[in-house]
Parts: sequence; structure tokens; C-alpha cells
Amino acid sequence: MGNTTQTEGRPLEPVRAGSLPDRLARRSRTRRPVVAGIAVGVSGYVVLTTILVALGLLLTKVLLDGSVGRWDYALDRWFFLQRQATFDAITEWGSMLGDTMAVVGVAAVAVVVLAIGRHWAHIAFLVGALVIEVTTFVTTSFVIDRERPTVPHLDPGPPTSSFPSGHVAASIVLYVGLALIITSLVRSRFVRTLAWIAAIALPIFVALSRLYRGMHHPTDVIGSVIGALGCLAFAFLATRTGVAVAEANERAAIEDSRPPALDGQPPATAATPAFPNRPADIEVSP
Repeated sequence: MGNTTQTEGRPLEPVRAGSLPDRLARRSRTRRPVVAGIAVGVSGYVVLTTILVALGLLLTKVLLDGSVGRWDYALDRWFFLQRQATFDAITEWGSMLGDTMAVVGVAAVAVVVLAIGRHWAHIAFLVGALVIEVTTFVTTSFVIDRERPTVPHLDPGPPTSSFPSGHVAASIVLYVGLALIITSLVRSRFVRTLAWIAAIALPIFVALSRLYRGMHHPTDVIGSVIGALGCLAFAFLATRTGVAVAEANERAAIEDSRPPALDGQPPATAATPAFPNRPADIEVSP
């Protein structure tokens, strides 16, 4: 068997020199990849919370008194008028796909599978995205005290406010995050296509179910989409920054391991792979 090093696909191929993660890694005061990634993740929490709180205040203090508010409440009423037993049963499953138990359960299974394959950076990406999502949305819903739709609710009302929708945000982060990971690790175009169909269809199913069941206004869902995509982006950036720090550490270790130069001669060099110890991003094929 011959060993070939591959780092195909996204989101965890080697970090390009001059990219944003590379620049952040160079400016980082720590040489610990995990700490560098967490620092970016915390920054993402602050930025996204600020954006969502600002959107929530704009919505509740300004826009709801105009055409946006009328559109919001008209759609609340329209979904209520479509209720029937069959749709009640179907949307119950849709709502469950975005609740805490389902999201944690699916994520836990994914983490175990990725851990077996030693894909640590992929685990960091998925877990980081979900942590940013939970903290951002809990903080925002605490600050933006928006009432849920004034129609009968088909699900128990959680203690958080209506804006934004945690179910929708969590489903986007989880299922799109898994699709990105599958795209990175799996060669089969068929499997990748299925992953992206599920990543798009399942959050839409969750969103429509929450609207139908009277748990959120349409503008709550729009805010969730914006926030969830931001969570994925910052988790991606945090993971890539951590990888960039690890790569810089490896390059430094290689330089330190070279024998000192003799008088009048250049230092000895050895042909070494650029990143020799990257179990999370290296695949071996026959």
C-alpha cells in the first residue's frame, strides 16, 4: 500500500496564506489552537448578539406599528386558518426536529462518528456553531421581550420570548453544519446531494411547523435565519483560525528540529510534508 496525503473538500482544507484565519492566527497572542478558536467564537457571540438585539429592537419598537407588523399578524392568522388534524400531526414532527432533545441527540451521534474517525476539527466546527447559536439566541430572547402570536398555541410555550426562533436557528446550524462536514469528508456526489437536500428541507419544515403551530411570527423566523448563518460563519472562522495556529506551530517545530548550520554552509534541509501531523484532515488511500 502507498500512502497519499489528501485534504480534499471544505471546510477544513489547509489554511491559505493571507486568508482571514491565517491573519487572525498570526495576530493571536496564544499558540494554543483551542484558545485561539474560542477567542474567535466569543467574538462571534458578541457580534451576532449585538446584531440580533438591534434587529429585535428595530422590529418591536419601530416596524411592528407599520406594514411589517400588519404582514406579520396577517400570516399568523392565515396559518391558523389552515389548521386541520392531518397538518397538526405532521407539523408536530416538524417542531420536534428543531427542539433541544432532537438537536442534542443528532449532534451527539455525529460527534461520536467523527470522533471514531479522529476528525477533531470537524467536531470543533459543529459543537462551536451550536454553542454560539444557543448563547446568542438565549441572550437575544432575554433582551427582546416579544409576545408570541395571538392565536392558540399547539406546543407548550418555552420561557423565552418569540424573537428569534431557537428551533429554526438550531435546525439550520445543525443540518447545514452536518452538510458542510459531509461535503468535506465524503467523495460521493450522491451522498453530498442528499445531505444538502436534507440541510435545506429540514429547516424549512421546522420553520413552517413553528409558524403553523402559532409559536412564532414570520419575522422571528427571518431573524433566526440571519443569526444561524452568522453562527455557522463564525464557527467556520473559529475552527479555521485554530487550524491555522496548529499549522504555524508545526512549521515552527520543523524549523526548530533542523540541525544548526555549519560555518560557511547553509542549514541542512529535509524534504518534509507541509503538515505532517494532521489526523483530522488527512485521509489514506491505497
